[in-house]
Amino acid sequence: MRGKRNNKQKPLSRFQFFISGSFLRNKLKFLLLLFVVGCNGGVVDRLLKKQSPYEDYLSSLESTTLADYAMVRDWKRAGEEVLGDSLVVTLPYHEVGYFEPTEPKAMLLRYRVEEGLQINVILERVSQRDARYFLDIFELNTENGLLKRIHYADTVGTVSYQVKNSGVHALRIQPELLRGGVYSISIASQGVLAFPISGKTTKNIASFWGDPRDGDARKHEGIDVFASRGTPVVAASSGRIRRVGDNRLGGKVVWLHDSQLGFSQYYAHLDSQLVQAGQAVQIGDTLGLVGNTGNAITTAPHLHFGIYKSGSGAVDPFPFLKELVLPEITAVPDSTYLGVSALVRVPVANIRRSPSTSSEKIGDFQRNTLVSILGKVGNWYRIALPDKQKGFVFENLLEKAEAPIRDVELTPLDAIQESWNSSPPISGKIIEGKAQVLGEFKSSYYVETSQGIRGWWKSTQ
Repeated sequence: MRGKRNNKQKPLSRFQFFISGSFLRNKLKFLLLLFVVGCNGGVVDRLLKKQSPYEDYLSSLESTTLADYAMVRDWKRAGEEVLGDSLVVTLPYHEVGYFEPTEPKAMLLRYRVEEGLQINVILERVSQRDARYFLDIFELNTENGLLKRIHYADTVGTVSYQVKNSGVHALRIQPELLRGGVYSISIASQGVLAFPISGKTTKNIASFWGDPRDGDARKHEGIDVFASRGTPVVAASSGRIRRVGDNRLGGKVVWLHDSQLGFSQYYAHLDSQLVQAGQAVQIGDTLGLVGNTGNAITTAPHLHFGIYKSGSGAVDPFPFLKELVLPEITAVPDSTYLGVSALVRVPVANIRRSPSTSSEKIGDFQRNTLVSILGKVGNWYRIALPDKQKGFVFENLLEKAEAPIRDVELTPLDAIQESWNSSPPISGKIIEGKAQVLGEFKSSYYVETSQGIRGWWKSTQ
């Protein structure tokens, strides 16, 4: 951890235009829309190769004479250790962050997903625009707590994929060796299907999955959308009509199978059916008209829409239909705060697992606790503590570490460590004399000696 920036970091503020202006918002919106051409139907979900770009890059480093260099070992260790981070964010999410090019680092964000969502990840290189970043998506195994890679960026800075199972996913970002700088990361979600009634959205759903039916003798296995009789019911995705028929509960129904997405869609209570079994349809094609046939004869006209997976039965269709919501772009008035050291400026500050006052606390930290600012989301900083714990802290609780806290006198009996509690000590006459305290953490002090040496010192006085 360092208390001041090197010369390479000073120009960062000139990139403020890219971070906070309409430029990024418009570009973000454009890039996200590229993923949803065809009203949510175009899912970019490629098969994994034997090795990801991350693994290819690591293999190339380890197959050369560089394999024996500490910086290569540090780069590999950074990517592995970050998988243990437990920060959780809520989608949609946008952060502006910074990687110090001279220090191998990686970041990891966990987020909850639901089956039927499409996740869109976009990374923008703001300062070092030629830097190569590796984006990997992992799925959490709830039984053993391990992360398994399921997707990665096969083009620079973008990943788009369909969620197969509800759970927790994690995004790891790591720049190549000796590159980094300011970047922005956006993670957004949307349903993989278009809405089955033109002009309607999820706001028009009147009955949801799991609502009681027949005096609570059964549960609702779909959603109901009320509309005027005769309103067109449209295909929520491309596919083939599997069945057109009539049954006691659904009345006039249409079954559409989407082999690409891997499930069947059920359209019920239709007033009339306008397709035939075996017919191929495209997104938005009219399948029938809204009615109230079947057991809906005593209710107002509406569409019952359901989704069925082979071998699993009915699943909640709501996530499949969610609209795209763009994240709020984080504005950074002074981007030089990114990548620098800061101090807790209040008597006690809460460091949290997520950028929210309602999220779990990592701990309470006293005034002058030293942290490193890694990124910014809204009014929150993503920070690292000296013991490598990561968390979020509200921006008003920190101030840049620009001036010494106080002076202390070191003796040959004292020792300082470059890293907090994890490196060989430096002691003796090389550090004795006056030193300045730049920050604190758990009864240790980050000092700079009169000889310009910085490190962690535990007072023996």
